[in-house]
Amino acid sequence: MRREAEFITRVVCTPDGKKREPGMCIVNRETCPEVLFLPGQEAERLTFEKDGKELLTQTGYEFEPRGIFKYETEGGTAKIVTRKTIDGERSFLEDSAAVKIGDTFSGRITFEITGGEAIYGLGQQERGIYNYRNVREYLYQNNMKIPMPVLLSSKGYAILFDAGCLMIYEEKNNRITVTLDAADQIAYYLITGSDFDELIHGIRTLTGKAVMLPRWAFGYVQSKERYVSQEDILQTAGEFKKRGIPVSCLVLDWQSWEPGRWGNKIVDKERFPDLKGMTDALHDAGIAFMISIWPNMNKGCQDYQEMLEAGALLANLSTYDAFNKKGRDLYWKQCERELAAGGCDGWWCDSTEPFTPDWKGTEKPSEEERYELAKGELTRYFDAREANHYALVHAKGIYENQTAAGIHKRVLNLTRSGSISIQQYGAVLWSGDIMATWEVFRRQVAEGLSISMSGIPYWTLDIGAFFTGYLNGYRKMSGNPDAVSPWFWSGLFERGVGDKGYRELYTRWLQFGTYLPVMRSHGTDTPREPWNFGEKGTIYYDTITAYIWKRFQMLPYTYSLAYKVETEDYTILRSLMFDFAADANVREMSGEFLYGPFYLVRPVTEPMEYGPEDTYLGKPQICTVYLPEGADWYQENTKTYFHGGQNVTVDAPISWQPVFVRAGAILPVSTTGEKSGTADTLEIYEGADGTFVCYFDNGKDYAYRNGEYAAVPMRYSDEKKELVIGDMQGRYSCPGHYQVKFFRRDGSVKITGADYEGRETVILLN
Repeated sequence: MRREAEFITRVVCTPDGKKREPGMCIVNRETCPEVLFLPGQEAERLTFEKDGKELLTQTGYEFEPRGIFKYETEGGTAKIVTRKTIDGERSFLEDSAAVKIGDTFSGRITFEITGGEAIYGLGQQERGIYNYRNVREYLYQNNMKIPMPVLLSSKGYAILFDAGCLMIYEEKNNRITVTLDAADQIAYYLITGSDFDELIHGIRTLTGKAVMLPRWAFGYVQSKERYVSQEDILQTAGEFKKRGIPVSCLVLDWQSWEPGRWGNKIVDKERFPDLKGMTDALHDAGIAFMISIWPNMNKGCQDYQEMLEAGALLANLSTYDAFNKKGRDLYWKQCERELAAGGCDGWWCDSTEPFTPDWKGTEKPSEEERYELAKGELTRYFDAREANHYALVHAKGIYENQTAAGIHKRVLNLTRSGSISIQQYGAVLWSGDIMATWEVFRRQVAEGLSISMSGIPYWTLDIGAFFTGYLNGYRKMSGNPDAVSPWFWSGLFERGVGDKGYRELYTRWLQFGTYLPVMRSHGTDTPREPWNFGEKGTIYYDTITAYIWKRFQMLPYTYSLAYKVETEDYTILRSLMFDFAADANVREMSGEFLYGPFYLVRPVTEPMEYGPEDTYLGKPQICTVYLPEGADWYQENTKTYFHGGQNVTVDAPISWQPVFVRAGAILPVSTTGEKSGTADTLEIYEGADGTFVCYFDNGKDYAYRNGEYAAVPMRYSDEKKELVIGDMQGRYSCPGHYQVKFFRRDGSVKITGADYEGRETVILLN
């Protein structure tokens, strides 16, 4: 069978002649061209073409019957035991009985692809793989793994699987094999487009638009494991103010509850005597407050008892059942009673896997062993057909209940796992509890690009990594002075901020984090606030604070990109394949990326000055950067002009991360670094035409959906050397005056002013 590919085509291979409705990730149920394969159908091949050229061929599929089993605690010999783990106190089932709840199938489907194409996506996996050719990858929820059943090809197509089960992807000898652990059918969508932006648009057409986050989410978020009291948090806010360092959010990690009441959404009144008074003080200082909440609760606490009486706990009688609407609604009521009422602005939904069975032992299991461990644990408690969807339904409950509650705040949910379509629910995904090594840092760059190419717009990480050292922190946590740390607690820097090697790594990581959709510092073992890395006048302190200021100066640009995310299905963290796919040199290039349309970022991911234990390296502080063909570039700090399509070697001292600005750029800037996101300056770069829409609203609620916003279109003509600020859209106030800086190729700059009253205004730059 041969088919000319449409924008989106649905293919269903059914093992029993019954065609099911799309699953929970597919929110757009509008009809699209469909191909249906029935049992016994002789031809299993399906070739897709576009513009007369072959894209790929489905070569076959097969099914095997299997039962679905879940574990129960009633009427058997099951025991529930509680253990202290890296991920907090957990309850586990022992000697539990499996009960069959239904029948389904495991499935396998194969595709034939061409030798020259590259394959991207699959979420954020942990190993730093960028191009998934000749790779076997396991897709399951886990700490440091966020599975997304979607892949993109450099040939201009994407495949999105409508499946919530665990999956295995493998490509070998030009053949992709995808194995579904448990599914009633194999259904996928073939999406085509002229570039990766169109493919992402297709993915979000099916799985839902991303919503605007609150403006504070795009500033600088300070966290650590952990602030221990209300006084600790307010003192930290005061120190930021005293030092003149902007911060948009402070985060309270786990154990806000009373001792022994793990997961209770009621704070310990001895340590947090006035939650509302604390958040009011933070808000007066322009600082938001985020709190960590968990899906599991200890026996005996109030929230646990409510869940138990409502029958809304999973079989381990600890974790709430987010697949159950009654459970989701009750979970929100528990959040609302004290935390939302107390002024909390964001939710850190930690441990949303919510089981990580391979996180033990000193030796890391093989990838296959880890998959089998995860499958065994996840399918104990969940319907195997939806075992990768816990974080999704958890986020759905938070978003739908908060927006229905009349709370005039946009939802912000920082969550450690997720599924495709979670972008609808105000979710920011992060890469889990990573360790402080340069190799992990390098991998994180590729992983961020991979999840962005999977359709997820908001992703972040623990700047500086979660685990800094390798022994002392673990021994302190475990209470055993002779304990041997597990395989994942293996950072290189046992002395944390006292080690110049860690200070260098942290500074480079923070420079990278400045150009992520959300910039957030967090971790254990060692403190993370800027003043722990030195004092004013020292290189690490000065560099860290300069990049935090840089983040706020870019806030008008970043916030305008967030507007594009919701209205145009845009991607902020951009693989070079988005904009320069025609340049063959970028196909394997995971060490550089675009931040929006105009910034080219090359993180420094190797040590130059120091190794662990203050070991002096003395390496040359230079970097080679590839400037993609199809654009010209300005080195950001020197404004030196370069043609694209070449490698350039530039200085890369610890004080500066190589960043280039694209010719034709229109950059709205806040020179004062205000948290309001108001632009007072427009930077224009000669050498190409450019367009940009500068966006403003109150940054807090959803009034923008009713027209309470200002979208100001701008265009620069390189031939005419003129900037046109177009008619404003919306009903919100915007700046009435801009300083305009026009950067020329010869290194000179012209500074002028522009008054703007919401109607088209022309500024001549010559």
